[in-house]
Amino acid sequence: MTAAKFVVPYIEHGSKAVAVKKVTVSIPLHVLRLLSDERTRRQVNNLRHATNSDLLCEAFLHAFTGQQLPTDEELRRDMAMKKAAKKPAKKALKKVGKAKVAKKTAKKTEKKK
Repeated sequence: MTAAKFVVPYIEHGSKAVAVKKVTVSIPLHVLRLLSDERTRRQVNNLRHATNSDLLCEAFLHAFTGQQLPTDEELRRDMAMKKAAKKPAKKALKKVGKAKVAKKTAKKTEKKK
């Protein structure tokens, strides 16, 4: 038997405008409370946390495709990988920013002379 295709329930923030369709749904308050509690649990435990909408998509995929919910270890690993990927980019931006400031101050001192 072949494994079912894994569907990623998350869309990266920068590409949401072209990759999502907004839908208005009504859910019982006790279900919303469960979603909100899960989101809070993930935030408190410093795990990747998502919006209630993303968590609802996660639950939908679990219910209708049998796709497993992510474990805390998977959420932790994903968060660590994202942080590691962002660090070099931030350092490069800081270096560029410092170079621009140095150029501006050099120009100001030249103008004063």
